[in-house]
Amino acid sequence: METDFRYPLNCPDNIADGVYSGHTLEHLYPNHAYQLLSEIYRILKPSCYLRINVPDLGKAVDYYNGKNQLFNYKFKAEAISNFTQNWGHHSAWDAELLSEALELQGFINIRQVEFGVEGTDTRLIKEEEVRKKQSLVIEAQKPNHNIE
Repeated sequence: METDFRYPLNCPDNIADGVYSGHTLEHLYPNHAYQLLSEIYRILKPSCYLRINVPDLGKAVDYYNGKNQLFNYKFKAEAISNFTQNWGHHSAWDAELLSEALELQGFINIRQVEFGVEGTDTRLIKEEEVRKKQSLVIEAQKPNHNIE
């Protein structure tokens, strides 16, 4: 089965017990990324979680500014270029922007979690070790509609 994440997901509302998205959102233009987050919200059951990871632009900016040595580029600008333009990337994310995007969709309990370790729904901890240095991982919960 193929799915084009630029369009509505072909499934009913409130059907998913959880959603994991690994290094996907950055491949969409911002408007399509927000639409996908809205669709994920729609299909999640109340009280269930989304766990999402993306390349962390903040880490690339920190590297560029000499605040970390996570990467090994010949030129600092290569880090920024790699996170924003290479590998088919069409959008860039940091904790602030991704958290705001999730909040706009209606998610609650939005928090950054430790890569591959920490998380409320342990079934959704699926990060690939090879992406650890570059990733931002955030989880968010769809509210229980009875608690609003």
